[in-house]
Amino acid sequence: MKKVLVLGAFGYFCNQLDGQTIKTRNVYNLLHERYDGKVWRADTLKLKKNPLLLLDLLWKLIKCNTLIIIPCLNNLTYIFPVVYYLSKIFGYKIIHVCVGGWQVEYFKGDERFAPHPLQLNLSKKIKAFMPEMKKVDNDLKLEFGFNNTEVLTNFRKIDISIVNRNNTRTLKLVFLSRINKKKGYPTVFNFAQYVRENGLDITITFYGMVESDDKEDFMFCVSQFPDIVTYGGLLPQEVISRTLVNYDLMLFPTTYYTEGLPGTIIDAYIANLPVIATEWKHAREFIKDGVTGFIVRFDNCQKEFDARIMELYNDRRKLSVMKCNAKKEALRFTETNGWQVLSKYL
Repeated sequence: MKKVLVLGAFGYFCNQLDGQTIKTRNVYNLLHERYDGKVWRADTLKLKKNPLLLLDLLWKLIKCNTLIIIPCLNNLTYIFPVVYYLSKIFGYKIIHVCVGGWQVEYFKGDERFAPHPLQLNLSKKIKAFMPEMKKVDNDLKLEFGFNNTEVLTNFRKIDISIVNRNNTRTLKLVFLSRINKKKGYPTVFNFAQYVRENGLDITITFYGMVESDDKEDFMFCVSQFPDIVTYGGLLPQEVISRTLVNYDLMLFPTTYYTEGLPGTIIDAYIANLPVIATEWKHAREFIKDGVTGFIVRFDNCQKEFDARIMELYNDRRKLSVMKCNAKKEALRFTETNGWQVLSKYL
């Protein structure tokens, strides 16, 4: 019987909930439910805490037929070459599932990354290298000569019976993401100030893990708008959809230019929420401007960001149409689509 090992950041032991851990769990759960062989997992976050688990990882690598690695930056740099060379000894094949949209910049080097020729060379030799976006897939082929790539977008379990529930006059905005300045929360608080100054019937709720470096600042900002802003803490994956249906609009003013396909975009669509987002590198691949949301300029976006929210505040019929469009768009990101891609390489 074939055995599959999923190696990535699961984060169950520390309750880490972010785009990387959710994607890693979703890939594992998909295989666990549908693959008729045995599926194991190894948590890279646990390995950092307890190096003795390397022995367990080595045993699983010896026994598995396929390794699915879902690496962050450090794991691609340090762990991937090790498991690649071990695959030549133990004979398992490797599928690399990407998180984020930074792989091209990582391989060739830019102002943030040094070039990584070893990782590039090894990535072209594995069974499959799976970026989240078509543009990254095309760039890998054109710039580096990859011939083992296939796009695997983020995916979710989708309940098509979910219906958005907010029918009140209050426009309810939501931010669901890892919470730090680079994810754009200052832009949201600037809009909260606009709401206060103009006496608007708008509320804003934040959900997500607050990063330690920004926790004091973020909580202070929340405290300045007690009548407008609420922090709702972490949302487990299983309750996200039935929570988001109580809102009208997802806010995603990220300043990470190489975002991939943020899971929060899919979560918004499942709950019938359009998205207002800055134009990160891959935004137009996942948001249809004026249809499933609005895309505002990446830099100095505040005025445009505020104006787009106000457009929907003043035109609820347009908001209703965009909610319907978001619901249809969610069907691009089903587990079935994910399985169709992954199962070809097992």
